[in-house]
Amino acid sequence: RVSAIVEEALEKLSFLASITPDVMAHRDELSQIVGDEITRIIHEQRALETRYEHLIAQRATLKALSNKTKYKENQEHIKEVARALRDSTKELCRNLKGNPNIAENLSKIQTERSNLQNLLSKSLRELRENAFSTLTTTVQEEKARTDMIQDVIAKEREVSSAVKKLQADLATERQQHEEEVDERNKIITELKEELQDVRTKSSINTKYLQKEARSRGQSLNRIYSQRMSELEQQIWTLRKELEIEERAHRESEDFLRRKQGQLQGEIQMWMSRHETEVDDLESQLATLKASRAEDLVKLHDYTERYDKEMAEKAKREEEERIQAEMEQLKRQEEARNNWAATKVQSLWRGYLSRKASAGAKGKKGKKGKKG
Repeated sequence: RVSAIVEEALEKLSFLASITPDVMAHRDELSQIVGDEITRIIHEQRALETRYEHLIAQRATLKALSNKTKYKENQEHIKEVARALRDSTKELCRNLKGNPNIAENLSKIQTERSNLQNLLSKSLRELRENAFSTLTTTVQEEKARTDMIQDVIAKEREVSSAVKKLQADLATERQQHEEEVDERNKIITELKEELQDVRTKSSINTKYLQKEARSRGQSLNRIYSQRMSELEQQIWTLRKELEIEERAHRESEDFLRRKQGQLQGEIQMWMSRHETEVDDLESQLATLKASRAEDLVKLHDYTERYDKEMAEKAKREEEERIQAEMEQLKRQEEARNNWAATKVQSLWRGYLSRKASAGAKGKKGKKGKKG
Protein backbone atom coordinates (compact mmCIF):
# COMPACT_ATOMS: atom_id res chain seq x y z
CA ARG A 1 0.00 0.00 0.00
CA VAL A 2 2.80 2.43 0.86
CA SER A 3 4.59 1.50 -2.35
CA ALA A 4 1.45 2.21 -4.37
CA ILE A 5 1.07 5.64 -2.74
CA VAL A 6 4.73 6.51 -3.41
CA GLU A 7 4.42 5.34 -7.04
CA GLU A 8 1.32 7.55 -7.49
CA ALA A 9 3.24 10.54 -6.02
CA LEU A 10 6.12 9.90 -8.45
CA GLU A 11 3.70 9.81 -11.38
CA LYS A 12 2.14 13.13 -10.31
CA LEU A 13 5.58 14.73 -9.91
CA SER A 14 6.57 13.50 -13.39
CA PHE A 15 3.37 14.98 -14.79
CA LEU A 16 4.15 18.34 -13.10
CA ALA A 17 7.66 18.26 -14.57
CA SER A 18 6.23 17.68 -18.05
CA ILE A 19 3.75 20.62 -17.87
CA THR A 20 6.19 23.11 -16.25
CA PRO A 21 7.29 25.78 -18.80
CA ASP A 22 10.90 26.04 -19.91
CA VAL A 23 12.55 28.59 -17.64
CA MET A 24 15.48 29.35 -19.94
CA ALA A 25 13.16 29.95 -22.92
CA HIS A 26 11.04 32.53 -21.04
CA ARG A 27 13.84 34.07 -18.99
CA ASP A 28 14.26 37.13 -21.26
CA GLU A 29 10.51 37.87 -21.24
CA LEU A 30 10.33 37.66 -17.44
CA SER A 31 13.43 39.84 -17.05
CA GLN A 32 12.01 42.40 -19.50
CA ILE A 33 8.67 42.61 -17.67
CA VAL A 34 10.24 42.98 -14.24
CA GLY A 35 13.16 45.23 -15.26
CA ASP A 36 11.39 47.98 -17.26
CA GLU A 37 10.11 49.82 -14.20
CA ILE A 38 13.41 49.43 -12.32
CA THR A 39 15.38 50.71 -15.34
CA ARG A 40 13.13 53.76 -15.61
CA ILE A 41 13.62 54.58 -11.93
CA ILE A 42 17.42 54.19 -12.24
CA HIS A 43 17.52 56.58 -15.23
CA GLU A 44 15.46 59.15 -13.33
CA GLN A 45 17.77 58.83 -10.34
CA ARG A 46 20.86 59.39 -12.51
CA ALA A 47 19.27 62.52 -14.00
CA LEU A 48 18.50 63.84 -10.50
CA GLU A 49 22.09 63.14 -9.39
CA THR A 50 23.45 65.07 -12.39
CA ARG A 51 21.17 68.02 -11.62
CA TYR A 52 22.19 67.93 -7.95
CA GLU A 53 25.90 68.10 -8.89
CA HIS A 54 25.21 71.02 -11.25
CA LEU A 55 23.33 72.94 -8.52
CA ILE A 56 26.14 72.33 -6.00
CA ALA A 57 28.71 73.68 -8.48
CA GLN A 58 26.49 76.69 -9.22
CA ARG A 59 26.09 77.43 -5.51
CA ALA A 60 29.85 77.98 -5.13
CA THR A 61 29.75 80.74 -7.76
CA LEU A 62 26.60 82.38 -6.37
CA LYS A 63 28.08 82.74 -2.88
CA ALA A 64 30.45 85.48 -4.06
CA LEU A 65 27.63 87.67 -5.44
CA SER A 66 26.23 90.53 -3.38
CA ASN A 67 22.67 89.80 -4.51
CA LYS A 68 21.55 86.77 -2.46
CA THR A 69 18.24 86.19 -4.23
CA LYS A 70 19.70 83.75 -6.76
CA TYR A 71 21.67 82.05 -4.00
CA LYS A 72 18.48 81.44 -1.98
CA GLU A 73 16.70 80.13 -5.09
CA ASN A 74 19.62 77.78 -5.67
CA GLN A 75 19.34 76.52 -2.07
CA GLU A 76 15.62 75.83 -2.55
CA HIS A 77 16.34 73.90 -5.78
CA ILE A 78 18.99 71.85 -3.99
CA LYS A 79 16.51 70.92 -1.24
CA GLU A 80 13.87 69.90 -3.81
CA VAL A 81 16.34 67.74 -5.79
CA ALA A 82 17.62 66.09 -2.58
CA ARG A 83 14.04 65.28 -1.56
CA ALA A 84 13.35 63.82 -5.01
CA LEU A 85 16.52 61.70 -4.76
CA ARG A 86 15.39 60.26 -1.44
CA ASP A 87 11.93 59.43 -2.83
CA SER A 88 13.48 57.79 -5.93
CA THR A 89 15.79 55.65 -3.78
CA LYS A 90 12.85 54.50 -1.61
CA GLU A 91 10.79 53.61 -4.71
CA LEU A 92 13.72 51.68 -6.23
CA CYS A 93 14.20 49.67 -3.01
CA ARG A 94 10.45 48.98 -2.89
CA ASN A 95 10.41 47.68 -6.49
CA LEU A 96 13.48 45.52 -5.93
CA LYS A 97 11.86 43.96 -2.84
CA GLY A 98 8.49 43.44 -4.54
CA ASN A 99 9.91 41.91 -7.80
CA PRO A 100 12.05 38.84 -7.03
CA ASN A 101 13.89 36.86 -9.67
CA ILE A 102 11.05 34.71 -11.09
CA ALA A 103 13.29 32.69 -13.42
CA GLU A 104 15.60 31.64 -10.61
CA ASN A 105 12.61 30.73 -8.41
CA LEU A 106 11.14 28.48 -11.12
CA SER A 107 14.51 26.86 -11.68
CA LYS A 108 14.84 26.22 -7.95
CA ILE A 109 11.36 24.64 -7.87
CA GLN A 110 12.33 22.29 -10.72
CA THR A 111 15.53 21.30 -8.92
CA GLU A 112 13.67 20.64 -5.66
CA ARG A 113 11.08 18.54 -7.51
CA SER A 114 13.82 16.48 -9.16
CA ASN A 115 15.50 15.88 -5.80
CA LEU A 116 12.15 14.88 -4.28
CA GLN A 117 11.55 12.40 -7.15
CA ASN A 118 14.97 10.83 -6.62
CA LEU A 119 14.38 10.57 -2.87
CA LEU A 120 10.95 8.97 -3.34
CA SER A 121 12.36 6.53 -5.91
CA LYS A 122 15.11 5.43 -3.52
CA SER A 123 12.64 5.17 -0.63
CA LEU A 124 10.30 3.04 -2.77
CA ARG A 125 13.14 0.72 -3.74
CA GLU A 126 14.24 0.37 -0.10
CA LEU A 127 10.64 -0.26 1.05
CA ARG A 128 10.47 -3.17 -1.33
CA GLU A 129 13.87 -4.41 -0.06
CA ASN A 130 13.00 -3.78 3.66
CA ALA A 131 15.91 -1.34 4.07
CA PHE A 132 15.79 2.38 5.13
CA SER A 133 19.37 3.64 4.80
CA THR A 134 18.49 6.48 2.39
CA LEU A 135 15.61 7.66 4.58
CA THR A 136 17.81 7.65 7.69
CA THR A 137 20.62 9.49 5.91
CA THR A 138 18.22 12.09 4.53
CA VAL A 139 16.69 12.74 7.96
CA GLN A 140 20.13 13.16 9.50
CA GLU A 141 21.22 15.54 6.74
CA GLU A 142 18.04 17.60 7.09
CA LYS A 143 18.52 17.77 10.86
CA ALA A 144 22.10 19.00 10.43
CA ARG A 145 20.94 21.53 7.84
CA THR A 146 18.19 22.72 10.20
CA ASP A 147 20.73 23.23 12.98
CA MET A 148 22.94 25.19 10.60
CA ILE A 149 19.96 27.35 9.56
CA GLN A 150 19.19 28.08 13.22
CA ASP A 151 22.79 29.24 13.71
CA VAL A 152 22.53 31.46 10.64
CA ILE A 153 19.25 32.92 11.91
CA ALA A 154 20.85 33.74 15.27
CA LYS A 155 23.76 35.45 13.52
CA GLU A 156 21.37 37.37 11.28
CA ARG A 157 19.48 38.60 14.32
CA GLU A 158 22.74 39.88 15.82
CA VAL A 159 23.58 41.61 12.53
CA SER A 160 20.07 43.14 12.40
CA SER A 161 20.46 44.55 15.90
CA ALA A 162 23.86 45.97 14.93
CA VAL A 163 22.31 47.54 11.81
CA LYS A 164 19.55 49.13 13.89
CA LYS A 165 22.15 50.53 16.26
CA LEU A 166 24.13 51.94 13.32
CA GLN A 167 20.94 53.49 11.93
CA ALA A 168 20.25 55.16 15.27
CA ASP A 169 23.85 56.44 15.40
CA LEU A 170 23.52 57.70 11.83
CA ALA A 171 20.29 59.54 12.65
CA THR A 172 21.93 61.11 15.70
CA GLU A 173 24.99 62.11 13.70
CA ARG A 174 22.82 63.55 10.93
CA GLN A 175 20.79 65.59 13.42
CA GLN A 176 23.98 66.92 15.03
CA HIS A 177 25.34 67.78 11.59
CA GLU A 178 22.17 69.66 10.66
CA GLU A 179 22.30 71.58 13.94
CA GLU A 180 25.97 72.47 13.38
CA VAL A 181 25.24 73.56 9.81
CA ASP A 182 22.35 75.77 10.97
CA GLU A 183 24.50 77.31 13.69
CA ARG A 184 27.35 77.99 11.28
CA ASN A 185 24.97 79.46 8.73
CA LYS A 186 23.68 81.82 11.41
CA ILE A 187 27.25 82.78 12.31
CA ILE A 188 28.07 83.40 8.63
CA THR A 189 24.95 85.54 8.25
CA GLU A 190 25.81 87.58 11.33
CA LEU A 191 29.40 88.08 10.14
CA LYS A 192 28.17 89.18 6.72
CA GLU A 193 25.79 91.67 8.32
CA GLU A 194 28.57 93.00 10.54
CA LEU A 195 30.88 93.29 7.55
CA GLN A 196 28.22 95.17 5.61
CA ASP A 197 27.63 97.50 8.57
CA VAL A 198 31.37 98.19 8.90
CA ARG A 199 31.65 98.93 5.20
CA THR A 200 28.64 101.23 5.31
CA LYS A 201 29.86 103.10 8.37
CA SER A 202 33.39 103.47 6.98
CA SER A 203 32.07 104.77 3.66
CA ILE A 204 29.72 107.24 5.35
CA ASN A 205 32.39 108.50 7.74
CA THR A 206 34.94 108.92 4.95
CA LYS A 207 32.51 110.83 2.75
CA TYR A 208 31.43 113.00 5.68
CA LEU A 209 35.01 113.91 6.63
CA GLN A 210 35.92 114.69 3.03
CA LYS A 211 32.88 116.92 2.59
CA GLU A 212 33.53 118.63 5.93
CA ALA A 213 37.16 119.37 5.04
CA ARG A 214 36.15 120.60 1.60
CA SER A 215 33.44 122.87 2.99
CA ARG A 216 35.77 124.32 5.60
CA GLY A 217 38.41 125.03 2.99
CA GLN A 218 35.88 126.63 0.67
CA SER A 219 34.45 128.70 3.53
CA LEU A 220 37.86 129.92 4.58
CA ASN A 221 38.75 130.75 0.98
CA ARG A 222 35.61 132.79 0.63
CA ILE A 223 36.33 134.63 3.88
CA TYR A 224 39.91 135.28 2.75
CA SER A 225 38.83 136.63 -0.62
CA GLN A 226 36.26 138.89 0.97
CA ARG A 227 38.76 140.15 3.49
CA MET A 228 41.38 140.78 0.84
CA SER A 229 38.94 142.86 -1.20
CA GLU A 230 38.11 144.95 1.84
CA LEU A 231 41.79 145.46 2.63
CA GLU A 232 42.55 146.55 -0.93
CA GLN A 233 39.90 149.23 -0.66
CA GLN A 234 41.33 150.48 2.63
CA ILE A 235 45.02 150.01 1.78
CA TRP A 236 45.84 153.73 1.68
CA THR A 237 44.25 154.54 4.95
CA LEU A 238 44.62 151.36 7.01
CA ARG A 239 48.20 150.11 6.55
CA LYS A 240 48.59 149.13 10.17
CA GLU A 241 45.33 147.27 10.13
CA LEU A 242 46.52 145.57 6.95
CA GLU A 243 49.64 144.33 8.67
CA ILE A 244 47.57 143.00 11.56
CA GLU A 245 45.18 141.30 9.18
CA GLU A 246 48.04 139.79 7.18
CA ARG A 247 49.50 138.37 10.38
CA ALA A 248 46.11 136.96 11.33
CA HIS A 249 45.76 135.55 7.86
CA ARG A 250 49.10 133.74 8.08
CA GLU A 251 48.24 132.27 11.48
CA SER A 252 44.85 131.15 10.22
CA GLU A 253 46.44 129.58 7.17
CA ASP A 254 48.94 127.66 9.32
CA PHE A 255 46.14 126.47 11.54
CA LEU A 256 44.10 125.28 8.55
CA ARG A 257 47.09 123.45 7.10
CA ARG A 258 47.71 121.70 10.38
CA LYS A 259 44.04 120.82 10.62
CA GLN A 260 44.01 119.53 7.07
CA GLY A 261 47.07 117.33 7.77
CA GLN A 262 45.42 116.01 10.91
CA LEU A 263 42.26 115.15 8.97
CA GLN A 264 44.26 113.37 6.26
CA GLY A 265 45.98 111.29 8.95
CA GLU A 266 42.64 110.32 10.45
CA ILE A 267 41.35 109.35 6.99
CA GLN A 268 44.36 107.06 6.41
CA MET A 269 43.93 105.52 9.85
CA TRP A 270 40.25 104.73 9.21
CA MET A 271 41.05 103.28 5.78
CA SER A 272 43.76 100.96 7.14
CA ARG A 273 41.48 99.87 9.97
CA HIS A 274 38.72 99.13 7.49
CA GLU A 275 41.03 96.95 5.36
CA THR A 276 42.30 95.04 8.42
CA GLU A 277 38.79 94.25 9.66
CA VAL A 278 37.66 93.16 6.18
CA ASP A 279 40.64 90.77 5.84
CA ASP A 280 39.95 89.24 9.25
CA LEU A 281 36.28 88.66 8.46
CA GLU A 282 37.12 87.13 5.06
CA SER A 283 39.60 84.71 6.66
CA GLN A 284 36.93 83.64 9.17
CA LEU A 285 34.47 83.12 6.31
CA ALA A 286 36.98 80.93 4.41
CA THR A 287 37.57 78.81 7.54
CA LEU A 288 33.83 78.23 7.98
CA LYS A 289 33.45 77.26 4.30
CA ALA A 290 36.26 74.69 4.57
CA SER A 291 34.70 73.16 7.70
CA ARG A 292 31.33 72.95 5.98
CA ALA A 293 32.88 71.16 2.97
CA GLU A 294 34.45 68.55 5.27
CA ASP A 295 31.08 67.97 6.94
CA LEU A 296 29.42 67.48 3.55
CA VAL A 297 32.03 64.82 2.62
CA LYS A 298 31.37 62.98 5.89
CA LEU A 299 27.61 63.10 5.29
CA HIS A 300 28.10 61.63 1.79
CA ASP A 301 30.21 58.75 3.21
CA TYR A 302 27.62 57.96 5.87
CA THR A 303 24.82 57.99 3.27
CA GLU A 304 26.68 55.54 1.00
CA ARG A 305 27.35 53.22 3.93
CA TYR A 306 23.67 53.29 4.91
CA ASP A 307 22.55 52.46 1.31
CA LYS A 308 24.95 49.47 1.17
CA GLU A 309 23.70 48.14 4.50
CA MET A 310 20.06 48.45 3.42
CA ALA A 311 20.83 46.51 0.18
CA GLU A 312 22.53 43.74 2.17
CA LYS A 313 19.59 43.59 4.57
CA ALA A 314 17.12 43.17 1.66
CA LYS A 315 19.23 40.35 0.26
CA ARG A 316 19.32 38.60 3.62
CA GLU A 317 15.53 38.90 4.03
CA GLU A 318 15.05 37.26 0.62
CA GLU A 319 17.38 34.39 1.61
CA GLU A 320 15.46 33.93 4.88
CA ARG A 321 12.16 33.70 2.99
CA ILE A 322 13.59 31.02 0.67
CA GLN A 323 14.97 29.12 3.67
CA ALA A 324 11.53 29.23 5.34
CA GLU A 325 9.91 27.74 2.22
CA MET A 326 12.54 24.99 2.16
CA GLU A 327 11.91 24.22 5.84
CA GLN A 328 8.16 23.97 5.23
CA LEU A 329 8.74 21.48 2.36
CA LYS A 330 11.11 19.49 4.55
CA ARG A 331 8.56 19.32 7.38
CA GLN A 332 5.88 18.07 4.96
CA GLU A 333 8.29 15.43 3.63
CA GLU A 334 9.20 14.34 7.17
CA ALA A 335 5.51 14.03 8.06
CA ARG A 336 4.89 11.80 5.00
CA ASN A 337 7.95 9.68 5.82
CA ASN A 338 6.87 9.27 9.46
CA TRP A 339 3.40 8.21 8.36
CA ALA A 340 4.87 5.69 5.91
CA ALA A 341 7.24 4.28 8.55
CA THR A 342 4.37 3.97 11.06
CA LYS A 343 2.23 2.16 8.48
CA VAL A 344 5.03 -0.27 7.59
CA GLN A 345 5.69 -1.03 11.25
CA SER A 346 2.01 -1.71 11.93
CA LEU A 347 1.80 -4.09 8.92
CA TRP A 348 4.94 -5.89 10.06
CA ARG A 349 3.61 -6.32 13.59
CA GLY A 350 0.32 -7.70 12.21
CA TYR A 351 2.22 -10.16 10.10
CA LEU A 352 4.30 -11.31 13.08
CA SER A 353 1.19 -11.70 15.27
CA ARG A 354 -0.61 -13.77 12.60
CA LYS A 355 2.45 -15.93 12.16
CA ALA A 356 2.73 -16.49 15.91
CA SER A 357 -0.96 -17.39 16.25
CA ALA A 358 -0.73 -19.86 13.33
CA GLY A 359 2.28 -21.57 14.96
CA ALA A 360 0.45 -21.91 18.26
CA LYS A 361 -2.58 -23.63 16.63
CA GLY A 362 -0.31 -26.15 14.88
CA LYS A 363 1.32 -27.22 18.16
CA LYS A 364 -2.06 -27.77 19.90
CA GLY A 365 -3.26 -30.09 17.08
CA LYS A 366 -0.20 -32.36 17.41
CA LYS A 367 -0.69 -32.77 21.16
CA GLY A 368 -4.35 -33.86 20.73
CA LYS A 369 -3.42 -36.58 18.27
CA LYS A 370 -0.82 -38.00 20.67
CA GLY A 371 -3.36 -38.20 23.48
